[in-house]
Amino acid sequence: MGGGGNIGEASDNPVEINVTAMVDVIFCLCIFFMCSFHFKQLEGKIDTWLPKDRGVNTTPVEKVILEEIRIFMKWDPGTGQTVRKVGNKGAVSTDEELMQLVLQMTADYKKANKTDFPVLIDATPDVPWHEVIHVMDLCKIEKLERIEFAAPIEYAATPKKS
Repeated sequence: MGGGGNIGEASDNPVEINVTAMVDVIFCLCIFFMCSFHFKQLEGKIDTWLPKDRGVNTTPVEKVILEEIRIFMKWDPGTGQTVRKVGNKGAVSTDEELMQLVLQMTADYKKANKTDFPVLIDATPDVPWHEVIHVMDLCKIEKLERIEFAAPIEYAATPKKS
C-alpha cells in the first residue's frame, strides 16, 4: 500500500485527495476574514420613536428636599430653663415662636403633597418631663398628631465609657 494521503482502504476511496493542503488553505482564509472583519459600532446609538411634545423636558423637575421637623430640647443649668430649637434654626424663647416655625415646616410638607410626617421631639435626659409634655400639647392643639421621640444626637454620637 502506498500513498500517505489516502483515508481508509484503497478500494473504498479510489481518488486520493491531499487533505493537508485543503486544511491549510481553509485555515488561512479563516484568519484573513477574522482579521479583516470590522464590528459595527452600536454604542451610543439607540433608535427610538419617542413623542416630541411630551416628556421630561416639557415640565419643570420638582425635587423638593424637606427638612425633618425636629424640636431640640436641652436643659441649661446656668439659667435653670429649657433651651428649645426647631431644626437648624436658632433658639426660640416663646411658645408662639416655636409653633410658628413648626407650622412653617408643616406647610412645606403640605405644599409637597406629603400628609404623613412626624414631629420629632429630641430632648436630653435632664429636661423636665412637664416641658416635653407642654411641647406635645402645643403640637396637639395645632392638629399635629404624629409625634415621635428621638434619641438625642449628642448622646447617640458619643461612645459609652466602660
